Amino acid sequence: MKITKGFRHANHYRKIATVLARHGFGYILKEVGLFHVLSLPKRIATDPTEFDNRSVGTRIRNAMEELGPTFIKLGQMISTRKDVFPPSIVREIEKLQDDVAPFSFEKAKAMIEEDLESPLEKLFSRFDEEPLAAASIGQVHYAELHDGTKAAVKIARPNIKEIIEKDIEVLRDLARLLTQRFHWAQYYKLEGMVEEFAEAIRAEADYDTEWRNTDKLQKNMEKFRNIHVPDVYETYSSRRILTMEMVEGEKFSSLHKLDFNLNRKKLARSLADAFLHQVLIDGFFHSDPHPGNIFITGPEEAAFIDCGQIGRLNQEMQRQFVDYVIALTRRDPEAIAKAIYNMAEIPKDMDEDRFADDVEHLLFKYYNRPFKEIRLGEAINDIFSTAHRYQIFIYKEYTLLAKAIITMESVCAQLDPELSIVEVAEPYGKELAKQRLKPQFWMSEIQEELKAQQQVMRDIPTEFRDALKRLNESHVGVEMKIPKIDIFLNKLDRISNRISFSITLLAFSIIMVGLIIGSSFGAPSSFLVNLPVIEISFVVAFFMFLWLFFAIFKSGRF
Repeated sequence: MKITKGFRHANHYRKIATVLARHGFGYILKEVGLFHVLSLPKRIATDPTEFDNRSVGTRIRNAMEELGPTFIKLGQMISTRKDVFPPSIVREIEKLQDDVAPFSFEKAKAMIEEDLESPLEKLFSRFDEEPLAAASIGQVHYAELHDGTKAAVKIARPNIKEIIEKDIEVLRDLARLLTQRFHWAQYYKLEGMVEEFAEAIRAEADYDTEWRNTDKLQKNMEKFRNIHVPDVYETYSSRRILTMEMVEGEKFSSLHKLDFNLNRKKLARSLADAFLHQVLIDGFFHSDPHPGNIFITGPEEAAFIDCGQIGRLNQEMQRQFVDYVIALTRRDPEAIAKAIYNMAEIPKDMDEDRFADDVEHLLFKYYNRPFKEIRLGEAINDIFSTAHRYQIFIYKEYTLLAKAIITMESVCAQLDPELSIVEVAEPYGKELAKQRLKPQFWMSEIQEELKAQQQVMRDIPTEFRDALKRLNESHVGVEMKIPKIDIFLNKLDRISNRISFSITLLAFSIIMVGLIIGSSFGAPSSFLVNLPVIEISFVVAFFMFLWLFFAIFKSGRF
């Protein structure tokens, strides 16, 4: 078994293996060949009967919390894939707590002064030693600039990137080993998921990326006067430090603490409108709008914070998503299936008719209800889950969007239970439909198609030359598929075997007749007459006949 940099990370493997075994997953370690990294007492302690009173989801959540930042973030990603993982596990993983013990003020100060190349006192007139919040990737301190500007300073945990990279290496190895030994790991494309996760967590741990995301989202939201995105102070920021405007208000999760009258309906409409604009117009949306990332800043105002997780949709993806929503609103199973095919990786041997039938069966759940009473996120997730049963893997951009819609619908429902995301989305859908009728849209489509065909035409000479080269080197195999060829070949076998049998029988008869005539007219002194030629020939011919007869009947093609 090959393990990447195994010796260098031996202690890390041992720690992870110990935690997994402690929570009842020792059998997996044993199956993939990692059980040997545990010490004997810990092996003995791995008794799966101890965990009968706890669900698998609970044990997974507890193990992730114990393993630290990378695994907590992994759990958060898993919780977005309701189309892939069982609901019981997702429900437990959604309870993952990202509140961890803060690191010391001395370490925070040292990192700020190292990255910003200036003493803390020269950078800020005030800097609180106790953090406002601490999470797995970093923690936030209140500070004030020398001009009196209030700021929130986010500081990454010491060595967090090294910890993440080490954990990613281990996760890659585990995913590879599990894929080699378990069908479910192949089915869920575990290795691909780890790579997707690695890309996401690296971006989240890089505050330069979050700064660019925040700056772009702020510009996109300028037209929404009730929705705010905080400023980022570039001079006071780096890859490990992010200093931004302090948002005054209460977290949405503390809605009950508000001491002013809230215009719930208007605020819910503003949040839904802003979010759909991000998705359908900008193609750049906050993919984690949970109550902890939304601040209530006034009776009708709110702010988005923490732009570490951002979703992106290009124009084609936006159109595909709109087509999908339109098909859902029309309850058209064939149109839904067609939209899914454009949004996913489809297996070659999939039964498309059966999938469309299953989608239609699922839609019965919504037939007798007005669509405004249906949660769009719930409907999307139901279809995605059905698609996964057919090994249709929805592209990550859409699964991220589905999770964000579910989260935003939940937030809006707490403010205005009667609000329908579909009704808010209707004007955007109409606008996109109008754009498709404009000559500029068709010209753009034609230009894109011409570019694609131009590239294909450029590639043809190279591919033709390569094909000729492979042909000249005799490296080309020819594979032909003819419908019902097996039936034809079987019949051909039967015909040829019958002909062989008839010829052999005829030859046997001719030999026998010749020998009988020869013995009748031959001279008494003939050498042939004195030998038992007839008997010998008969025995030889008879055994040849039996051998051929047996071979033909054994083949079953007579």
